[in-house]
Amino acid sequence: MSDKEEIMSLLNRYSHTVDGGDIDGFVALYDKGEWYVADTPPNRGSKAVFDNVLSKVIIYADGTPRTRHVNSNIELQIDEKDGTAAGQRYVTVLQQTDSLPLQAIFSGHYHDEFVKENGKWRFAKTVIHRPLVGDISQHLRSDDFIEDQ
Repeated sequence: MSDKEEIMSLLNRYSHTVDGGDIDGFVALYDKGEWYVADTPPNRGSKAVFDNVLSKVIIYADGTPRTRHVNSNIELQIDEKDGTAAGQRYVTVLQQTDSLPLQAIFSGHYHDEFVKENGKWRFAKTVIHRPLVGDISQHLRSDDFIEDQ
């Protein structure tokens, strides 16, 4: 697989883990990385990502948060020699529950940094810029996470 294909697969794992209810799999993507909304303190490492963000996600009886994270407008700049990459994408989160019709509940402009270690790409940093927030009442136990952003 090419470097670009590996990074695209990593972006897909981001969506598939959280949408599939694999919270441990999602936070593991940031074991050595950072995830945060711009102008807020970074969540560094999987424990901080879980404690400050993913622990607030509502998981329904089917084992999922009933969401779909859609990545679009993806741009990547890969430095194969240095084993680093940067990219940007839009992420739109759709959700449907028994009491919430299908709708976009969140959209952000994500800026990602990646590093290649031991032949594998990983997230070094994900920063969300200019989030647009809809009805997240069925997605997060507390909206403090978003309001503080």
